[in-house]
Amino acid sequence: MDARGNPTTVSELFPSQWLQAADLGGRPVRVVIERVDFEELRQRDGTRERKAIVTFEKAHKRLIWNKTQAHAILTIAGSERFADWPGVAVVLTEGRAPNGRPTITIERG
Repeated sequence: MDARGNPTTVSELFPSQWLQAADLGGRPVRVVIERVDFEELRQRDGTRERKAIVTFEKAHKRLIWNKTQAHAILTIAGSERFADWPGVAVVLTEGRAPNGRPTITIERG
């Protein structure tokens, strides 16, 4: 934002509600899982798909997680049950997916 409070970038003008690797600012971020939800989200092709969403305590954005991230949390939490995940601390870092795109990696917090 500029001095008058006007956006200076497209990201500031159209902020995403979803956490992305770039939001981490190049540094590891320790967070605590608040809850796991499931939502029907519209896909790029217009279809709707049920996705798993992780909400972190004191965070403004939520994470739509993938299979790799789910398995990382499962390992850290020591449980496959989503009900056991709230309160678990994890560290989010910027990483690269096998396809070369930026992603968020999850490590023990």
